[in-house]
Amino acid sequence: MKTSRAPKTTHGRARAADGTAIAWTLWSRPSSELVVLAPGFWRVRLSQENRFLAEHFVRRGYDVATLDFRGHGESTGRYSFGRSEFLDLAAVLQELVGEDRPYARFTLVGLSMGGTIAAETLARDPGLPCRALIMVSSPADVSALRPKPWRPGALRQLRLRHAVRVPRIDPRAAFGAKLRAEAAVSRLTIPKLLVTSERDWLVDPEHGRALAVAAAPPVDYVHFDLPGNLHADGLVTFAPARLLRLLDRWLARHSPA
Repeated sequence: MKTSRAPKTTHGRARAADGTAIAWTLWSRPSSELVVLAPGFWRVRLSQENRFLAEHFVRRGYDVATLDFRGHGESTGRYSFGRSEFLDLAAVLQELVGEDRPYARFTLVGLSMGGTIAAETLARDPGLPCRALIMVSSPADVSALRPKPWRPGALRQLRLRHAVRVPRIDPRAAFGAKLRAEAAVSRLTIPKLLVTSERDWLVDPEHGRALAVAAAPPVDYVHFDLPGNLHADGLVTFAPARLLRLLDRWLARHSPA
């Protein structure tokens, strides 16, 4: 269902289990169906790409929530590349979803590391009422990331407005075990959509293929053979029609508004 009525915007702060304050924003009509956007590393909840996606999903009839992971934007704490960020997403979900909350269920859309964190959050709490999970350019194994910023088109995706918002990073993140979404998706029986792009400069498509192999059914894997070495937000910015057409059709089947 499409609608043109302007949504109400609500800003809040949730307290993660370890005390970290997590900033979140909700756009509501209201609708009974909620989409939660999980941004990638170095991205904040009100970034241009996040707002673009939120506005699109609102027009399609969903309410939309998003957050600043710890160390980003208006949230406190330091980013740990998956060691603690599942607490952030869980805290926001507790604010919005469940008995005596605005929403009975939700759908998760994660970009890059946001998708990996989303999968980990759901795997840790099987009781969460999640209808479906979308992971766009998400790493299967954070320790296996091999960025290639010299590839053509990579620099235009690394914009100045991103560079000036340097996230606060937990120095301990360099040590110890790294997040592996392969293990998480193998335990998720909700519908899953995995999206990769040809020669992604940051997360090689091999990560998406590994997730598709490891994931419990049902799972759909879509690979875009596009120029530009596009990664996550790059797909939103430079190939929005292709990406949104895919997401709309898939959500219409698995999580209709």
